[in-house]
Amino acid sequence: MESAASKAVRWLLRLSGVKALTEWTDGDILSWIIEKDLIWDAEIPARLLDRYQVAECRRADEHYFRFFADAGKSNRDYIFYVHGGGFIIEMYFLYWLFVERLIEATRAEVMVPIYPLYPQSDFDGAYRHVRACYHKWRELLAPNARIHLVSDSSGCALALRLAQELAGCGRSPMHCVLISPWVDMNVRGNVRAPYAEKDPFVSPQALRSCALNVVPADQLGSPEYSPLFGELRGIQGLTVFAGTADTLYPDALALRRQAEKQHVEIYYYEHQNMFHIYPHFPAVPEGMAAFEALIALLMPERVQYNVWQQGKTIICGK
Repeated sequence: MESAASKAVRWLLRLSGVKALTEWTDGDILSWIIEKDLIWDAEIPARLLDRYQVAECRRADEHYFRFFADAGKSNRDYIFYVHGGGFIIEMYFLYWLFVERLIEATRAEVMVPIYPLYPQSDFDGAYRHVRACYHKWRELLAPNARIHLVSDSSGCALALRLAQELAGCGRSPMHCVLISPWVDMNVRGNVRAPYAEKDPFVSPQALRSCALNVVPADQLGSPEYSPLFGELRGIQGLTVFAGTADTLYPDALALRRQAEKQHVEIYYYEHQNMFHIYPHFPAVPEGMAAFEALIALLMPERVQYNVWQQGKTIICGK
């Protein structure tokens, strides 16, 4: 049964007009954002700057932040976080809060690439930037570093493509975590419509508009842009967090089927009636349970109880 807190957050999200905005603008959310001057920079909240050591790299093809929880201490675990936002929304408070929670829970170094967005860039430009940041960062780490790739929403398309490329070279990260993944850029059909009715965040109109902004119309189903259809073998720790009231829930199910088809082990974690990126909401019990499950997966030595049983967990594949 859905918690009272989840219902309240769902109501507040609907009240905020986040989803309705894409419907009012007929899916052309970017034009509306530009008109209202609502585009912002990826400015780090002062709270993070006060609590952690932060290093920034800013070059033409590389822009990223590194967060160190325990300055001066050697790390064993490293997290590379790729945010979502439909290729048009920059890092904002909800993503930064998630980064802070990751740092606090794991004490790992967290790296956040600030990749270029539409209209300054397309999918290819965003991916080149994410890949360049990853490889530059990897050069700075010890060969035996435990790297965890974590992403959400549209960031999952970039992260999964990167994981596929790394796996092809035999250099897969220890985990590839996809939260509410958008890994199929196809805009045809109504497969997502039944779930969109319950999701207070994402509309099919928004997905359609964002996909056509950054991907050639005749290439939407290509594995280059829709990594759902790419090779999954060789990816370690493939993990999906999904809610059944998420417009992108079909993508999560399809990814699970692809992993099973390719005989790839996948940790599939699902909560009934949960909306888009629900693990980012600490006030929601289901979101907290999912976040704790994520930490238990990355660092089992830090979690002393079985949080996986609080949701529906399926481990399948090999």
